[in-house]
Amino acid sequence: MDGYAANTPSPLAPAAQAAYAKNPLPQLPASAFQVNGGLTFATPQDTSIFHNTSHLVSPRAGLAWSPTRMHGKTVVRAGFGMFTTPIAISTLQISGAYSTSAILNQQGFSQATSLTPSNNNYVTPYATLSDPFPGGAIQHPVGSANGLLTFAGQTVSYFNPEMQNPYSLRWNFGIQHQLTPNTMLEVAYMGNHAVHLPITYTQQNILPRQYLSTLPVRDQALISGLTATVPNPFYGLQTATGTSTTASTALLLSRYPQFPAGTGTGSAGVIVQDLNLGSSYYEAFNARVQKRVSRGLSVIANYMRSRMIDQTTWLNDTDPRPEHRLSPFDHPNRVSAAAVYELPFGVGRLISFHSNLANKLLAGWRLSGTYTFQVGAPITFVNGSSTTPGDYVYLGGKLNLNNRLTDGTAFNTSVFDLKSADQFQYHIRTFSTTFGDVRQDGINDWNMSLLKEFRFKERATFRLQCDAFNVVNHPTFAAPNTQVSNSAFGTITSQANRSRMLQLSAKLAF
Repeated sequence: MDGYAANTPSPLAPAAQAAYAKNPLPQLPASAFQVNGGLTFATPQDTSIFHNTSHLVSPRAGLAWSPTRMHGKTVVRAGFGMFTTPIAISTLQISGAYSTSAILNQQGFSQATSLTPSNNNYVTPYATLSDPFPGGAIQHPVGSANGLLTFAGQTVSYFNPEMQNPYSLRWNFGIQHQLTPNTMLEVAYMGNHAVHLPITYTQQNILPRQYLSTLPVRDQALISGLTATVPNPFYGLQTATGTSTTASTALLLSRYPQFPAGTGTGSAGVIVQDLNLGSSYYEAFNARVQKRVSRGLSVIANYMRSRMIDQTTWLNDTDPRPEHRLSPFDHPNRVSAAAVYELPFGVGRLISFHSNLANKLLAGWRLSGTYTFQVGAPITFVNGSSTTPGDYVYLGGKLNLNNRLTDGTAFNTSVFDLKSADQFQYHIRTFSTTFGDVRQDGINDWNMSLLKEFRFKERATFRLQCDAFNVVNHPTFAAPNTQVSNSAFGTITSQANRSRMLQLSAKLAF
């Protein structure tokens, strides 16, 4: 299987169109009823399941300039590059992360046969080692023998046949200046624009936009009309839906009526995986101060202000382009700092002892620490879906998020209609999946370490180290639940980081 013939008439078309003409829908005249499409397969002349561009060029350019009048204390740097990513046979999820499992489905060439161990609650066996499939033989893949009729009436998915390598254009400009002999200040601007990012699921068997509701509340009249049953023009034909005399109005109005109508969850329809329509844009301002070791102390501190936008998922299957949103990886403010200090004990130090043993035991201890503060990522409102965003009945009003509230709801759930009977169906979503002012809890973390090396001989050392992670035991909470049907909707139910942890280690090297 290597694609989908979207505009090729199905072998079912003549008979189905003739049957439809006898009972056409008011919304769709018989002349407009089309039965096109079907899976296509590799041939001896073209055995590839997808095509891509080879011989990609990844140029790099950079410059560094130290103005003479600054006496060697200032350096200006700039750079540009194009970076190509290999094609990943995996899905880019709504959360912005790649899945850890590969896309292995090959329609027509994979087939599962169910094993039934018992029919009476395991009182007696039904399947045995000598006859594991008493109900029939192992089912065999259908292959490409049925051509465009392969899996007609069933949900089908296929890998994007015209894959393109994702690539990013990156640029930066920075200035480094020496403030003192041991202290340096750097300011820099960085940007990145990525294109051809894969979109996990793109529904092809859509219900055209003109049949969908745009009301702010559930449109029951429209839903009843689309779910109403009408004579099935595929009855008796070679398709999984041909066994029923009736079909839903929504199915006959969909783009490829011989296949199941697409759903908002991506679990049914005609689905193309990893379509290269995604993109992202990132820019950041960075300031860094670094003090090299002097008087036993070295320090580095960094501040970053950034913004990341992406278009990697569909808000609606009928939208002309992916949703333009704040990325789930957007962290607009980040502060990080690290310091190492050699304690001033021992001979020649600020504090020296009369005891030779005390000097040896207390000298050479190094205390180090790191601090990280980072604003949390936007909460993704996808209504529990991992494929395509689920809809929300939003009544209007502020969410008033408190991302550290664990005793009650973390945001105002009263601005949503939570009744299952009121949820949308066949509706065009306008509620974005991310918002700049609705973010999960951020990072506020201290780590400390104390270590000393004892040297016994020229080639023998003993290292003793104590590490403390999350020293102040500050919890970072996970995002609140955003699934309307879940009783925990709006509440924070877990911690995203580890509690304080102490670690003592010893190392002997010889």
